[in-house]
Amino acid sequence: MFLLCLLTFIVLKALTGEAEVVNDFNTCSEYFYQHTEPSGMDQNAKKICQMLENEGYYYATLYSVHHKIPLYSAYTFDPKCLTTDQQKSTFPWHIEPQVIVPYMDLESDFNKNIIKRKQAISNDYSETGYDRGHLNPNSFQCDRQATFTLTNAAPMDACFNRIQWKNSESSLRRLLMDQLKEDEDAVVYLVTGTVPNPNSRIPPGENSVDSQRVTVPSHIWTAVCYKHNTKDEKSFSFGYIGKNQPEISIIPMSVSTLNTKLSELYSSSSQVSIKIFVDDCFAGNVKSENAVKMFVTKLPEYQRLQMTANVLNTFNAGKRVSDSNIDSPQYEVTGISTKIRSNSLHSYSTMGEEMKNMGSACLITTSIKRMFNAEKSELRKRDVFEQSESVDCQLVPEKSVAGWQTAADGSLCQEVSDTSFGCKCTTESDTKPCCSSPCLYRKEQKSYLCYSGLRLIQCSPQYSLITYKGERCKDNYPCATYGYDYYWCWKDSGSWDYCSPPLWQSKAKDGNYCRNNHACAKYGKSEPYCYTDYDNDKKPCCISDDCFSAVNGKICKPHYPCGYHGKTYLWCYTTDDSWDYCCKNCGH
Repeated sequence: MFLLCLLTFIVLKALTGEAEVVNDFNTCSEYFYQHTEPSGMDQNAKKICQMLENEGYYYATLYSVHHKIPLYSAYTFDPKCLTTDQQKSTFPWHIEPQVIVPYMDLESDFNKNIIKRKQAISNDYSETGYDRGHLNPNSFQCDRQATFTLTNAAPMDACFNRIQWKNSESSLRRLLMDQLKEDEDAVVYLVTGTVPNPNSRIPPGENSVDSQRVTVPSHIWTAVCYKHNTKDEKSFSFGYIGKNQPEISIIPMSVSTLNTKLSELYSSSSQVSIKIFVDDCFAGNVKSENAVKMFVTKLPEYQRLQMTANVLNTFNAGKRVSDSNIDSPQYEVTGISTKIRSNSLHSYSTMGEEMKNMGSACLITTSIKRMFNAEKSELRKRDVFEQSESVDCQLVPEKSVAGWQTAADGSLCQEVSDTSFGCKCTTESDTKPCCSSPCLYRKEQKSYLCYSGLRLIQCSPQYSLITYKGERCKDNYPCATYGYDYYWCWKDSGSWDYCSPPLWQSKAKDGNYCRNNHACAKYGKSEPYCYTDYDNDKKPCCISDDCFSAVNGKICKPHYPCGYHGKTYLWCYTTDDSWDYCCKNCGH
């Protein structure tokens, strides 16, 4: 009997990574920025401090026994570790019996059928087309063996894992190595996670009792927090995300934007709010804005923008012309125009914010398609924000890109210079600030802001060549504020008109979203209004669909969100010690 127990113990040691299932992450909190784990994830998931026998902890994992994949792994970056090209050691994959019973007797009989109830095993991945994709990359750990556990792996499309995701890991490693070589005194906290897709599971099959056990994530993401130990101005953060599909680009973004993106993806069944790092780890500072750009430059060129086959052929033809006859050029490519089509205004607005981090903006070139006839119809009463309306836009450099002569308010510059006070734009008649970081929408301030040097200033984003009536603006005079408190442009016809502001989720006080081509604004009137349908009924409105926006630009008090509060209309107490109408029922 003793011999049987001893053999069982030896087999168990060979198959486990010595993880420790814990009630909280206190014992391995050093892998979280400010010792604080991400919030908003499944509270029923298992918390694991990953370790090797007698060697301490290596990283932390939040593991979903329902989906049988990790929700995230949190780890730190060690620049002393060799890359996979320098050290190609591989290890057998481990399973973690303690996920089943937190304090399992390690000398008890080992039964794989019990293990399969709450976690994946290698057989689940066989002949499925999915890799056991590391969340904590084996190339980021000096002792790679600790990462070869199925509690650190999720099903990744083989092409996505071996090309797109591998390239992003390599690009991230190069960026961090460069920064640490320059700074030396810093700690890098990373979190890599999944977005479980409840409608996709492996292995396939209808008859096998082992089929459809493991959830395939729809997206894979990474968040980076680079904390300098003595100089906060050298600290930064950013993140990136990609769909778990072949030939999909990796999209970089700020940590705050990644939080919003993940909250939307996780909220398909219930409302959640994801927070990866405390205070978003310096998100929004100049260093963070520049880090996104640095990451993009380290990605392979073909991963930076997706193109249709015809556009790719045109691009490659122009590139061949440009690359030919280098020694004695007889011709050159003097320009290239790129147009992008989004399937809705909502997807355009999301894409637009992401593209700014990559040094580009996209100006709407087609008026929003009207979906209804002039006659009254019940269809017109639907929530306009949910309509699927394609939007064409033209790619241009983002205003913070070096050499792009544009002020923060959209005015054309005759000269741009950097001073101790920030970026300065000289126009025909004035001197105005310009952006040295992308002009992004910040939910906390409910405004578009950019950095001019070290100063955070208001800015007018590049977003449209169409007026609110659908008329075309001049190419060199797109919709912007140009020093006023509204958006407008000079039209091709020679006169000017208002533009619908880039407030993609503005709402009327009746709770309906504003019409896509008529967001909440004054349009020359004394108070903001918008249309929610094509009856053209003017309605008081809020510039955002959050719980604390009221009409007329007012803000609800922090502890009194918008709601009915016993009335038949939406209202709240406002920060000016009054009350007003608001636009979203949050008074649950």
